[in-house]
Amino acid sequence: MPKGALEAKPRMSQSPSFAVFAQGDAYSTATKIMGRQAAGEGFVRGIGRSWPQGNLQIVTAGQLDRTELEATLASGGFSGNVSWSKAPDYAGARAAGAIYFPAPPNVGMARMRNRLGPSAFSIIGITHTISSDRALDGLAALALPPFKPWDALICTSRAALSVVETLLEEVREELRAQIGAERFTKVQLPVIPLGINCDKFVCTPEQRAQARAALGLAEDEVAVLFAGRLSFHAKANPGQLYQALQAVSPDAKIVCLEAGLYPNNGIKQGFQEAQRALAPGVRFQHVPGDNNALYHAAWQASDIFTSLSDNVQETFGLTPVEAMAAGMPVIASDWNGYRDNVRHGLDGFLIPTLAPPPGAGEDLGVAVEAEQLSYDRQIGILSLGVSVDSRALEQALRALVTDPALRRKMGDSAREHALRTFDWPVVMRAYQALTQQLAMIRTLGESQPAEAWPQRADPFRRFAGFATRAMANEDMVTLRPEGPAILETVARLNVGKYAFDPLLMPAPIAMTYVSALRSGPATVGRLLAVSGGAVAPHQRMLAWLVKFGIVDVRPPQ
Repeated sequence: MPKGALEAKPRMSQSPSFAVFAQGDAYSTATKIMGRQAAGEGFVRGIGRSWPQGNLQIVTAGQLDRTELEATLASGGFSGNVSWSKAPDYAGARAAGAIYFPAPPNVGMARMRNRLGPSAFSIIGITHTISSDRALDGLAALALPPFKPWDALICTSRAALSVVETLLEEVREELRAQIGAERFTKVQLPVIPLGINCDKFVCTPEQRAQARAALGLAEDEVAVLFAGRLSFHAKANPGQLYQALQAVSPDAKIVCLEAGLYPNNGIKQGFQEAQRALAPGVRFQHVPGDNNALYHAAWQASDIFTSLSDNVQETFGLTPVEAMAAGMPVIASDWNGYRDNVRHGLDGFLIPTLAPPPGAGEDLGVAVEAEQLSYDRQIGILSLGVSVDSRALEQALRALVTDPALRRKMGDSAREHALRTFDWPVVMRAYQALTQQLAMIRTLGESQPAEAWPQRADPFRRFAGFATRAMANEDMVTLRPEGPAILETVARLNVGKYAFDPLLMPAPIAMTYVSALRSGPATVGRLLAVSGGAVAPHQRMLAWLVKFGIVDVRPPQ
């Protein structure tokens, strides 16, 4: 979180100071339960908690199931008004002054914004996984136009910020060396954590007892929970945890709850094989991630949370924060965003990590691009090079497994820390402070003219040399005698009507032109004035009439 963002506590407005760009599954876990979707779903519910009766602007680029998104808002307590608009108009973004994009800021969105006027609104993106080639390419693009100083990429951890800053400086340095570039636009890079709904994780003693009974946990068993994707190559390799659990198992009765989904049977068998070989003295219990009742029970029933992430795909880590909100002490790897979130010795323990030195992955950097290696195997190879300090892990586990008082003390500290730092209304205050900062920067760009988008220029301009000539306003338009009958026929045929669109190819304009020409020829300019509205779509409809022999267009004599 930016220094001072929490302490200042800016007064919350009645509505979000940003619009939301709705895209695909970015805000839903209905079809995919992964960190990005979980964070997006939580973000929408966070809007509901922070502005329950506010006005929310949502912008879409195409067809979207509005019902699902509005239901998610309602589940967070939102009962206000939702206004929907579409790109490329971006009416909602212009009204709010900024738009939230659920990934790093998008080049296409920035280009469309700049066509309206660069200072029309700010674009606010966010980091999730930043290790894939596609993600890194998107981040590198932030060093170049069309982005502006009033755009921002929220980095959810200091480690993510370090990756982004280093990459952008390397891109700038390459441009300096290759083409002598000197001027660069720098987007804002605030550090703001992901948020959670802390109230969701409150658990009474009665609920805890019921949850332990539902999972079949004995009173004297200490439940150690891991929750998340059960993938040893893409999330966290469990080998060292299993070894540590086995070492500590003589000191207490331990049950390791693994809550989540296996991507496939092969990975499931890999977990089970490792359990038998590395921790034969520990009881393991799988809690299906798609069974909401049992998954929730696992959180209520557990004593200790652990997540020893070793994967470069992890940039923040929601589950340790959720565990803190649930009042559990956390044992986590000292890795990426985890070190920002868990206070060592207060909320739990951060276990030191070790990785190969820079240079040990030169051959891996381009192996995916060269199709020598899949991205999935690349991250697996990287994770196998990362280890946690086994002695420190064993000591942390033993301390918490054998000391209920220490568990309660650290769990209470963790709960308080989560409420003060990660609860959605707290995080949304940081978002509001950011939009206010961007608005101040944006005032400096108010005089900037609209900017062209060369790669997406008017196709009739780009390919103007293809045709013999272009229609001109001075051209004379004449209705052919058989024109009305041809119009009636062609307007019913797929070869004629397939591209009709209320905004882009408005069919009713064809009849407007035919009616106007019944009284005699007219210039193209005169017909466009008669029809009114947007010029370009009406020009296209006039050209359509020419194409099917309904009217003639000739240069003036």
